[in-house]
Amino acid sequence: MKIRLLILSLLTSSFAFAADITTLSPTVVTATKTEAKSFDLPVSIDVVGKDVLQDGKVGASISEVSQRIPGVVINNRNNYAQELAISSRGFGARSAFGVKGVRLYIDGIPLNTADGQGASGSITFDSLDRIEFMRGPFSALYGNSSGGVVQAFTRDGAKDPTLSGSFSYGKWDTFRESSTFEGQAGNLNYIVSASEITSDGYRDFSKFKKDNLNSKFTYQISADTKATVLLNYNNQPYTLDPQSLSPSQYLANPKQSASTSYSAQTRLYRQQTYTGFILDHNLSEKQSIKLSSFYGIRDNLQYLATSASEINRNYGGLDFRWNLNDTLFSKPFNLTAGLNYEEMEDKRKRYCVTALCTSAAGSTGNKIKNSRDELQTAYNFDQYVQASFEPTDQWLLMAGIRHSKVTFNTKDQYFNDPNVSSDTTNDTTLDDSGIQVFTNTSPVFGATYKITPRLNLYANYGRGFETPTFAEMGYSDPATGAGPNLSMTPSRTKNYEIGVKTFITDNTRINLALFKVDAKNEIIAYGYDATTKFTSYASTAQTERKGIELSIDSRLPNNFNFYAAYSMMDAEFRNRFSEKLVESGTTTVTRTITPGLNIPATYKNTGFAELSWKYPSLGFSTATEVIYFSDTYAYDNNLVQYRPGAYTIANVRGSLEQKIDRWTIKEFVRIDNIFDRTYVSNVKVNSTTPFEPGLDRNYTLGLSASYKF
Repeated sequence: MKIRLLILSLLTSSFAFAADITTLSPTVVTATKTEAKSFDLPVSIDVVGKDVLQDGKVGASISEVSQRIPGVVINNRNNYAQELAISSRGFGARSAFGVKGVRLYIDGIPLNTADGQGASGSITFDSLDRIEFMRGPFSALYGNSSGGVVQAFTRDGAKDPTLSGSFSYGKWDTFRESSTFEGQAGNLNYIVSASEITSDGYRDFSKFKKDNLNSKFTYQISADTKATVLLNYNNQPYTLDPQSLSPSQYLANPKQSASTSYSAQTRLYRQQTYTGFILDHNLSEKQSIKLSSFYGIRDNLQYLATSASEINRNYGGLDFRWNLNDTLFSKPFNLTAGLNYEEMEDKRKRYCVTALCTSAAGSTGNKIKNSRDELQTAYNFDQYVQASFEPTDQWLLMAGIRHSKVTFNTKDQYFNDPNVSSDTTNDTTLDDSGIQVFTNTSPVFGATYKITPRLNLYANYGRGFETPTFAEMGYSDPATGAGPNLSMTPSRTKNYEIGVKTFITDNTRINLALFKVDAKNEIIAYGYDATTKFTSYASTAQTERKGIELSIDSRLPNNFNFYAAYSMMDAEFRNRFSEKLVESGTTTVTRTITPGLNIPATYKNTGFAELSWKYPSLGFSTATEVIYFSDTYAYDNNLVQYRPGAYTIANVRGSLEQKIDRWTIKEFVRIDNIFDRTYVSNVKVNSTTPFEPGLDRNYTLGLSASYKF
């Protein structure tokens, strides 16, 4: 009751002091493939702008701002050997390897590969203009594994040449430094940003170093033609992996590593580079085309508890888009049509690092059960059309359709390898090659009804799909290591949403959405062998997710601002199925999943609230943040001993800014988890060691300076 009264008083106070407040403006977004005001679209979409990204943030991970977005959960594992755990309305929550179920982009360049797997390590804040988070049915227009879409956009360089540098220091000897050079030289606009972060880590054996580079060069060839070149680089020369903990380990000491010695410590070496080229051309006042292409290389070497996994990846793609902005029956009409092609090639090896191996590289001696040498290729060819029409001043209609064809091809390099023994206990005489082709057509449509200029109602519906990734298709039999698993099928979803967007004053905006997602053939971990450490997956589960999302943004008097986001979601299994997740010798433990059990790694309730204040004459700003997560389950059968409890943490920050001639100098300090709560920041699904601990109370001091030439 007290919380409701506080929110009501904050909202009503904005009426009385409207003259003292800066007006909130509708945000222009591009996530629906054309520029539009987010307020008018029949889509759940939120934007985190440059001011928020650079206000007292370390700027190394999108998990620093994701709590502001209802329906989106980006859990920082506090382990740089693992990618962020990203989910959108439950899509991606069950991912055991990186990001899946959610599409990631920087400047239109996908960070997902053709099989749907994604990685977020290329996104840092230094050169960004904004990050857009889109949920709901229209995400399906981005193709495979697009249960939600997260897009980061690099800002244009400043008009005057500007050199910026920043430095921050935090607990556990965490250093981050970055530099940015930007400007305009004739028709060329440029921005180049580089950063490095090092830390001893919160936990034992969690030391890491990570380098990032992001750059954009835009050349205005003519009044109608613009070319953009992108370059992104991500390097992790050393990253120790403390691994996740069992409940007993977590209770005894959440800082400990699951490994007992440095020599046995799991670790990661990673390097990724991609380049992109974008050509924008206006054919006329009403028609334009956009051609995007990209190519990337990713090398990943990861030492696990008993084996090592090595992936050398090449990937690339093309996207051609035509846009018409015209009238139909004298009413505004927009039509976008495009073709998309992406491909990837993985040279994937896995070999033993214990005394059982006769060779560290696995190229000689017997092929043991946890060895693999495969060439994996995948490509997709998609076609899409999207249209919007405003038949009256009060109605906006949108519809789209995307057809996808995704081809997977695995070639077993061990088959008949003359350098590997043909021992009958091995599978060198078995060809674990295979091809699988998936097709899908995803229609979406929605409508906005503008009741008043300040109040919009909207509804939408769409269908989507998610293919298994190469990591999930790897083994058809976890006991023998045979693969690939060609019996899997894509998960298919039906997605419903209705919502309200309103400005109750010029200074207070409220967004409310209700959604429901029905999925069939959702991918689950079906079998696990304790000896080989292999996991097999199956397209078995039927699920239902339904919930509500609410956000409030209010500019209050005297330079205060209140922002809050809340999500409630029921995510459940809707069918009965069995899992064989523990096998040792001839002993098999089978678990039965029944309808009504919660989907693990999803949260029934999440909340975020921030009260900020600025004192412009001194360049001072401060804010208090409160973050809430309800409990969740780590196991499909909802074992209570693997259920971390709910938690609430609070953060505070403050910053100063000085402008001296051509200099702009900023200082900030922030304290996270000020009450020193102990909590689990993420869970690994169906693992006997599922808990990844959150950070205890910690601080960051930052200093930045920029000079305009």
